[in-house]
Amino acid sequence: MSQIAIQLPAELDEFVQSAVAAGDYSGPNELVAHALYAYRDRVELDRIKLQRLRCDIQIGVGQIERGEFVEDFDVEKFLDAIRR
Repeated sequence: MSQIAIQLPAELDEFVQSAVAAGDYSGPNELVAHALYAYRDRVELDRIKLQRLRCDIQIGVGQIERGEFVEDFDVEKFLDAIRR
């Protein structure tokens, strides 16, 4: 395990100390590690979502190129129907 020295703004330092005092974490290291794991997971999830979106866009582009689309599509009517 490695060590890193960080400086926190007073507001975050107070938050860390409060969370530790409340017993939510055994110490600042555990809280920071938990936050970094959560951040890592969010970054990975965002990467996966972006990859899926790019695939969906490519599917849509392929459909348009093959003429598989609806002319005069009204997005507002479509969204209204979904909301009902």
